[in-house]
Amino acid sequence: FDDPELELEMIEILQRTVDQEEGFSTGELCIALLLGEIRSTPATTVILRCLQGEDEMLQRISVRSLQRLGGAAFDQILDLLEDPDLDGEISALAIESLEGIALHDLPQQRENIEDRLRIDLVNRVLPIERREAVAMALARLGISDASETIELLLEHEFQNGNVFISDALELMTEYPGGLPSHVEDPIE
Repeated sequence: FDDPELELEMIEILQRTVDQEEGFSTGELCIALLLGEIRSTPATTVILRCLQGEDEMLQRISVRSLQRLGGAAFDQILDLLEDPDLDGEISALAIESLEGIALHDLPQQRENIEDRLRIDLVNRVLPIERREAVAMALARLGISDASETIELLLEHEFQNGNVFISDALELMTEYPGGLPSHVEDPIE
């Protein structure tokens, strides 16, 4: 793809739609997907805004696009996750984006991502949805040595259980090498 003017026009259309908050047409959803497919680094900010919107289809497309953008989106996703008021569901989608980046675009950042996930797992201040997403990401990435931490978490914080965190522990036991096929390769 080598048409910077068209790329900027697509970004502007998506930006206007996000600013107007009136919903997304099929064409605008396709634009969000295409910007990821062409690895439009300048679109990273608007795609992150799309991730934080209300439209579930747009959120799923944004996750895929951020995974496709890879390293270009990595730091901005980490910055987003620093927001202490970030909604749990949105943070779970951001974690999923990082998971895909770790597997497909920045394997050299995997250790940093794993460290971040471990810290978030035990941070009681974070929304439970985020911590659940972190536990699942650790399991899917095959970070089986985190199983001990998850067991302690279940024992001390979730005596009545937590389905997502328990499922993560079960996945770690059944698949200690992880489930890399779980995150669709955004490059295909």
